[in-house]
Amino acid sequence: MNAFAFPLVFLFVPGLPLAFEPPEQNVTRRPPRDAHEPMLTPHHIWRVAFVSIILMSGTFGLFLWDMEQGVSIEHARTVAVNTLVIFEIFYLLNSRYITDSVFNRAGLTSNRYVLIAIGILITFQFGFTYLAPMQSLFGTMAIDFNIWLRILLVASSVLFLVELEKYFVRYMDQNR
Repeated sequence: MNAFAFPLVFLFVPGLPLAFEPPEQNVTRRPPRDAHEPMLTPHHIWRVAFVSIILMSGTFGLFLWDMEQGVSIEHARTVAVNTLVIFEIFYLLNSRYITDSVFNRAGLTSNRYVLIAIGILITFQFGFTYLAPMQSLFGTMAIDFNIWLRILLVASSVLFLVELEKYFVRYMDQNR
Protein backbone atom coordinates (compact mmCIF):
# COMPACT_ATOMS: atom_id res chain seq x y z
CA MET A 1 0.00 0.00 0.00
CA ASN A 2 1.25 3.45 -0.85
CA ALA A 3 2.41 5.48 2.15
CA PHE A 4 0.90 8.63 0.66
CA ALA A 5 -2.55 7.00 0.68
CA PHE A 6 -2.48 7.07 4.48
CA PRO A 7 -2.63 10.87 4.83
CA LEU A 8 -5.48 10.99 2.33
CA VAL A 9 -7.62 9.41 5.05
CA PHE A 10 -6.73 12.35 7.27
CA LEU A 11 -7.52 15.10 4.81
CA PHE A 12 -10.97 15.22 6.35
CA VAL A 13 -9.91 15.14 10.01
CA PRO A 14 -8.39 18.64 10.05
CA GLY A 15 -11.37 20.20 8.27
CA LEU A 16 -14.09 18.78 10.52
CA PRO A 17 -13.39 20.94 13.60
CA LEU A 18 -13.70 24.08 11.50
CA ALA A 19 -17.43 23.34 11.28
CA PHE A 20 -17.57 24.26 14.98
CA GLU A 21 -15.53 27.41 14.55
CA PRO A 22 -17.15 30.53 16.02
CA PRO A 23 -17.38 33.41 13.52
CA GLU A 24 -14.57 35.93 13.37
CA GLN A 25 -15.17 39.03 15.48
CA ASN A 26 -15.34 41.38 12.51
CA VAL A 27 -17.71 39.23 10.46
CA THR A 28 -20.66 41.55 11.05
CA ARG A 29 -18.66 44.59 9.90
CA ARG A 30 -17.89 43.04 6.51
CA PRO A 31 -20.28 43.70 3.66
CA PRO A 32 -22.08 40.65 2.34
CA ARG A 33 -20.51 38.85 -0.59
CA ASP A 34 -21.86 40.01 -3.92
CA ALA A 35 -24.20 37.30 -5.23
CA HIS A 36 -22.44 37.50 -8.61
CA GLU A 37 -18.98 37.10 -7.09
CA PRO A 38 -17.56 33.61 -7.54
CA MET A 39 -17.09 31.44 -4.46
CA LEU A 40 -13.40 31.17 -5.28
CA THR A 41 -12.21 34.75 -5.41
CA PRO A 42 -8.80 35.64 -6.79
CA HIS A 43 -7.56 35.88 -3.19
CA HIS A 44 -8.81 32.38 -2.39
CA ILE A 45 -7.18 30.99 -5.54
CA TRP A 46 -3.96 32.78 -4.59
CA ARG A 47 -4.11 31.31 -1.07
CA VAL A 48 -4.64 27.77 -2.39
CA ALA A 49 -1.72 28.13 -4.79
CA PHE A 50 0.51 29.79 -2.17
CA VAL A 51 -0.13 27.11 0.45
CA SER A 52 0.18 24.32 -2.12
CA ILE A 53 3.61 25.57 -3.15
CA ILE A 54 4.73 25.78 0.48
CA LEU A 55 3.51 22.25 1.27
CA MET A 56 4.90 20.76 -1.93
CA SER A 57 8.27 22.48 -1.56
CA GLY A 58 8.70 21.44 2.07
CA THR A 59 7.49 17.87 1.63
CA PHE A 60 9.45 17.10 -1.53
CA GLY A 61 12.37 19.18 -0.31
CA LEU A 62 12.82 17.03 2.79
CA PHE A 63 12.25 13.86 0.77
CA LEU A 64 14.90 14.81 -1.78
CA TRP A 65 17.29 16.05 0.91
CA ASP A 66 16.97 12.71 2.72
CA MET A 67 17.56 10.80 -0.50
CA GLU A 68 20.69 12.90 -1.16
CA GLN A 69 21.92 11.96 2.32
CA GLY A 70 21.79 8.32 1.29
CA VAL A 71 19.03 7.18 3.63
CA SER A 72 16.65 4.41 2.63
CA ILE A 73 13.54 5.09 0.60
CA GLU A 74 11.48 3.98 3.63
CA HIS A 75 13.13 6.65 5.77
CA ALA A 76 12.63 9.38 3.17
CA ARG A 77 9.03 8.28 2.62
CA THR A 78 8.32 8.37 6.35
CA VAL A 79 9.77 11.87 6.62
CA ALA A 80 7.76 13.08 3.62
CA VAL A 81 4.44 11.70 4.86
CA ASN A 82 4.97 13.06 8.36
CA THR A 83 6.00 16.43 6.95
CA LEU A 84 2.80 16.63 4.91
CA VAL A 85 0.59 15.79 7.89
CA ILE A 86 2.39 18.22 10.21
CA PHE A 87 2.01 20.89 7.50
CA GLU A 88 -1.74 20.15 7.59
CA ILE A 89 -1.79 20.62 11.36
CA PHE A 90 -0.08 24.01 11.16
CA TYR A 91 -2.30 25.09 8.27
CA LEU A 92 -5.37 24.03 10.26
CA LEU A 93 -4.43 26.76 12.73
CA ASN A 94 -4.06 29.29 9.88
CA SER A 95 -7.42 28.28 8.41
CA ARG A 96 -9.34 29.33 11.48
CA TYR A 97 -9.32 32.94 10.24
CA ILE A 98 -9.23 34.12 6.65
CA THR A 99 -7.43 37.40 7.28
CA ASP A 100 -7.12 37.77 11.06
CA SER A 101 -4.04 36.51 12.82
CA VAL A 102 -4.15 33.32 14.87
CA PHE A 103 -1.25 34.53 17.02
CA ASN A 104 -3.35 35.15 20.11
CA ARG A 105 -4.82 32.98 22.87
CA ALA A 106 -8.23 32.66 21.22
CA GLY A 107 -6.71 31.95 17.82
CA LEU A 108 -4.68 29.05 19.14
CA THR A 109 -6.96 27.56 21.81
CA SER A 110 -10.59 28.71 21.55
CA ASN A 111 -11.85 25.81 19.42
CA ARG A 112 -11.38 22.62 21.44
CA TYR A 113 -12.34 20.52 18.42
CA VAL A 114 -9.29 21.82 16.57
CA LEU A 115 -7.12 20.77 19.52
CA ILE A 116 -8.79 17.34 19.60
CA ALA A 117 -8.21 16.90 15.85
CA ILE A 118 -4.54 17.84 16.30
CA GLY A 119 -4.24 15.28 19.09
CA ILE A 120 -5.86 12.60 16.91
CA LEU A 121 -3.60 13.40 13.96
CA ILE A 122 -0.45 13.29 16.09
CA THR A 123 -1.51 9.99 17.65
CA PHE A 124 -2.16 8.44 14.26
CA GLN A 125 1.13 9.76 12.90
CA PHE A 126 3.07 8.22 15.76
CA GLY A 127 1.25 4.94 15.09
CA PHE A 128 2.04 5.25 11.38
CA THR A 129 5.69 5.89 12.18
CA TYR A 130 6.41 3.54 15.09
CA LEU A 131 3.99 0.58 14.97
CA ALA A 132 5.53 -2.41 13.17
CA PRO A 133 2.29 -3.45 11.38
CA MET A 134 1.91 0.07 9.97
CA GLN A 135 5.55 0.13 8.92
CA SER A 136 5.08 -3.16 7.06
CA LEU A 137 1.83 -2.03 5.48
CA PHE A 138 3.08 1.35 4.30
CA GLY A 139 6.79 0.76 3.83
CA THR A 140 7.83 3.23 6.50
CA MET A 141 10.24 3.16 9.42
CA ALA A 142 10.86 4.77 12.77
CA ILE A 143 12.59 8.15 12.75
CA ASP A 144 14.53 9.78 15.56
CA PHE A 145 13.87 12.96 17.52
CA ASN A 146 16.22 15.14 15.43
CA ILE A 147 14.26 14.24 12.30
CA TRP A 148 11.04 15.32 14.04
CA LEU A 149 12.67 18.66 14.86
CA ARG A 150 13.54 19.12 11.18
CA ILE A 151 9.97 18.21 10.18
CA LEU A 152 8.53 20.68 12.71
CA LEU A 153 10.86 23.44 11.55
CA VAL A 154 9.96 22.98 7.88
CA ALA A 155 6.23 22.36 8.45
CA SER A 156 5.80 25.35 10.76
CA SER A 157 6.88 27.57 7.85
CA VAL A 158 3.31 27.45 6.50
CA LEU A 159 2.03 28.96 9.74
CA PHE A 160 4.45 31.88 9.62
CA LEU A 161 4.31 32.47 5.86
CA VAL A 162 0.49 32.49 5.75
CA GLU A 163 0.34 34.75 8.79
CA LEU A 164 2.73 37.11 7.01
CA GLU A 165 0.52 36.98 3.91
CA LYS A 166 -2.54 37.76 6.08
CA TYR A 167 -0.70 40.75 7.54
CA PHE A 168 -0.05 42.13 4.03
CA VAL A 169 -3.68 41.54 3.03
CA ARG A 170 -4.89 43.42 6.12
CA TYR A 171 -2.39 46.22 5.43
CA MET A 172 -3.50 46.55 1.81
CA ASP A 173 -7.19 46.54 2.82
CA GLN A 174 -6.60 49.32 5.36
CA ASN A 175 -4.77 51.47 2.83
CA ARG A 176 -7.39 51.30 0.08
